[in-house]
Amino acid sequence: MRKFLFISVLFAVAVMMAGCKLSPTPIQPTTVPTPPANVTCNELSFYLDPALGSKVMCESVPENSSSDIPVNYPFIYPAHTVVTIQDYPLSKTQFPLSIYIYPLNRYSELLPDYIPPRILELKSIISNTAWDGKVMPFLPPNPQVQTFHIHESLLSFNDGNGIRFFTEYSDAPFPINNKSLIYTYQGLTDDGKFWLAITMPIGNPILPDERDTYPEGYTFESLLQDYDAYVADVVNALELQAPDSFFPPIDSLDNLVKSIIIQD
Repeated sequence: MRKFLFISVLFAVAVMMAGCKLSPTPIQPTTVPTPPANVTCNELSFYLDPALGSKVMCESVPENSSSDIPVNYPFIYPAHTVVTIQDYPLSKTQFPLSIYIYPLNRYSELLPDYIPPRILELKSIISNTAWDGKVMPFLPPNPQVQTFHIHESLLSFNDGNGIRFFTEYSDAPFPINNKSLIYTYQGLTDDGKFWLAITMPIGNPILPDERDTYPEGYTFESLLQDYDAYVADVVNALELQAPDSFFPPIDSLDNLVKSIIIQD
């Protein structure tokens, strides 16, 4: 257990040394009009491209206001809506395609030291279009390390604004891979009532499919020692990939975001 904690601490330090933004060449969203919504769940409506799936699970998650777990913020949340796409083209990934609608007033009451600072941070990113060197705000809360973020772009939906980026979360220096790479969107409604969070797995052919496939010449120990350089190399390589090399297509994911309507 002590060895694992030591490795986790070293891993976090290595990631911070690597820096969270390593290249200024994000993929920008296209301006193709989005089709009308074809999925509705509680206050949420959006357009789901059939290529992304057709089996939708709509959940009304009840509030959980207490937790016996020491690091409890991921397990405390207000009543909220979650939509999960069950037949997404990438399977067995770290994150499913999920859409979360969090009511911010109640969330801030439950976690006053955690949620309000992230609201301010996201507002600052949206208004100033500045994110270099920052760990990006992300819901649902995740105690793992945000390894990097790339292809950041401001993106509006029908009722608000936010930022789209690609990232990965990990608790140890595993290789960046297609099971853990995600497209995520983090946004706020214009009236300030809701936080919109979306996670959508995304892959690229230059990445291994599994996290236990180590780059040539690396072991777990050597990757830990050189993790900052490794992350920089992989991020730079991902930044150089053509937009159409990512799967599912980035436009399909952007269009889902842009089609969202949240009605209180």
